[in-house]
This record gives sequence, C-alpha cells and structure tokens, in this order.
Amino acid sequence: MKSGSRLIQFSSNRPILVTLVMLMVTLILGALITKVRVDTDPENMLSEDEAARVFHHQTKQEFTLHDVVVIGVVNEKDPDGVFNPTTLRHVHELTEFAKNLADVKNPDKRVVTRNVIAPGTVDAIEQAGLGQVRFEWLMQTPPATRAQALKIRDSAMGNPLLKGTLVSEDGKALAIYLPITSKDFAYPLRSRLLEKIAAFKGDDQFYITGLPVAEDTFGVEMFTQMAISAPLAMLAIFLLMFFFFRDLKLIVSPMIIAMVTVICTMGLLIGTGNTVHIMSSMIPIFLMPIAVVDSIHILSEFFDTYQKIKDRRKTLEQVMGHLFMPMLYTSLTSSVGFASLA
Repeated sequence: MKSGSRLIQFSSNRPILVTLVMLMVTLILGALITKVRVDTDPENMLSEDEAARVFHHQTKQEFTLHDVVVIGVVNEKDPDGVFNPTTLRHVHELTEFAKNLADVKNPDKRVVTRNVIAPGTVDAIEQAGLGQVRFEWLMQTPPATRAQALKIRDSAMGNPLLKGTLVSEDGKALAIYLPITSKDFAYPLRSRLLEKIAAFKGDDQFYITGLPVAEDTFGVEMFTQMAISAPLAMLAIFLLMFFFFRDLKLIVSPMIIAMVTVICTMGLLIGTGNTVHIMSSMIPIFLMPIAVVDSIHILSEFFDTYQKIKDRRKTLEQVMGHLFMPMLYTSLTSSVGFASLA
C-alpha cells in the first residue's frame, strides 16, 4: 500500500463516522454565513493607509465633496426636447422630492440639499444693464407655457457653465445632481426615485447613474445573481459528469463534495471576519469545478481498474493508493497559487 494508506483505510472502515463529521463541520461553518457583510466599494480593496486613498479622502474633506447620484432626463420626441412645460414640471417635482430624502433607519444618510444641482437650484446670470449683472434662479417655478420653457432653455444655453454639463447642447437632455452623505444610501435613494418616476406620464426617459449607485446596486443584486449562476454552474458540471459516467450514484458524491467545499469555504471566510466583496463573491463559481477535479480522476481510474479486479473495496484502495500523492501535490499547488493572490 502506498502513501496515505492509513487515511484511506480509516475512511473505508468508518464511512458513517467520516460522513457525520463532514456533515457536522458543514453545518457549523454554514451557520456562519448568516453573519455575512457585503462590501462592494472598490476603495476598500486598498489598505486604509494607501497614499492614493488618504489623498482622496483629504481632498474630499477640504473641498466638502460628496459622492453624487445623477438623474438623467431625456426627451427626444418633443420638438423642444426637455424644455417643454410637462418635462420641466417633472424635473422640478423630482428635484423637490429628492431634496427631502433620507434613510429611514439612519437620518444621517441623506441627500445634501444645499449642494443639489438642478434647473431649480442653479443661478441664471444675465446682464441687467450697463455694467450690471442680475442673478436669479434658472427655474424657480415650473413654466406654464411653451414661451416660458424656451426662455429657461435660452438662459441655460447662454451660460457656458450650464451648457454641456447641466443641459445637453442639443436640448434633448438635462441632469439632476444629488450629492449624498454616504455611498450605501445610493441604492435606497435609487429605489425611491424610481417609485416617484413611475408615477410620471409622458415621453420622458429617466436614467439614474453614478458610481455610488453602481457600487451599492451591485452589492444588493450580487446575491440574487449568485443564487442563479451558482446553481447553473453546478447543473452544468452535473450534466457533463452524467454524460461521461452515465451513473447517478457515482456522480452524486462529487456534487456533494463540491457543495460542502463551497459552504465550508464561504463559512470560514465570513466567520473569520472577512467581508464579501466584488471578487470574493465569485468564489463559489471558481470552487465548484476545482472541487470535482480529483473526484473525476478517481472515478475515471476506478472504472478502468474495476474491470480487472472486480472488487470495489480493493479497487478503491488501489486507485487511492495510486492517486493519493499526485492529487495531494496538485491540490497543494492550487492552494498556494490562490493564496498568492491574497
């Protein structure tokens, strides 16, 4: 008997004990998954004392900068673009609605009202006479007529600070900029804005974007996607193994090993205080094919060897004796390779 014979004999002689221990460890580690903390902020992939990150925070603090959620409003059907009474009324209503939004559980997470940039919150700078300048709101109230709406368009287009930033050069689109105090307020803010937008009628199209929206939305949707993609990956592996081995009893064990591996790994990751971020959320997809590789080697050689020996236990002992060391080395090198990415 080759290397690893004692371990092989122990597993062969006490299959129930080994199975119970595996089940107990899986349940314990699986329970730790309930403590999961999700972090989809790419900034946290850098250490807190990283020079670029420190400078970024200092700059934001000095200039009182905030992460911004942007609402894009587009109207390509109206000849006046977004500068029609209906669209501008929607923009004004949406701006006033957004100003008062805050997290229900934590009011400190909110829209920074004083820094909102929208047609109703920016100045229109116009010449009032010889050597005089007049400041007034670009759109203090929504226009009631087409003439009033076009006057707002002309004021915006005549201001180089607004043309191409707040409003598009062709007049078909405009933006509302909503600074927020916390990145993780972006997703609930987006959800409440979409509820408000759903009540609007007409040809207007609304788009909500911004880095905090992308990060926070990914964090919320990540588990939904994993709940779909992980089972699909397992199904693909199952079908491939069934195609090659044509025996459900044989391929059930590798699938159990793959599932146990994923549960234990994610449980250890979360239980040791690590957060689940963009990269680590993909661990189950990577682990499942890796987890069944050794099983496929064993099953393949078992099929070939059993035809000669005709005894399952002796065949298993011979196969494991032959493959134990190669599989051990390949598993260790794979582990070292992944560990180097830490």
